Amino acid sequence: MGFIDTIKARAKADKKRIVLPESEDRRTYEAAAQLLAEDLADLIIIGSEEAVKKGSEGLDVSKATVIDPATFEKTDAYVDKLVELRAKKGMTPEKARETIMNDYTYYGVMMVKMGDADGLEA
Repeated sequence: MGFIDTIKARAKADKKRIVLPESEDRRTYEAAAQLLAEDLADLIIIGSEEAVKKGSEGLDVSKATVIDPATFEKTDAYVDKLVELRAKKGMTPEKARETIMNDYTYYGVMMVKMGDADGLEA
């Protein structure tokens, strides 16, 4: 068994929920399709259903969970947590909402922070 095969076996044995916030990049969908085909992780793609469908055209990402920040029930909790974490830096609820709605990387970070996706273990 080669090195890559060992890594894949470990990933399958301890599947993680990985959030992919770069939903406007075609390479994200290509990687997601490969990971899903090999059953290496449970994936969460951030974006609207329409945008994900358009961006992943021709690829099978149907096993991924799509989360649209505009309609997801936990978005307000993520906003509140970002305000709490960045209050000393002057973060307001309005600025937090604008940040996570326009930069899905922040949205993904808040998902990890709130336990809705897995992060790296130190």
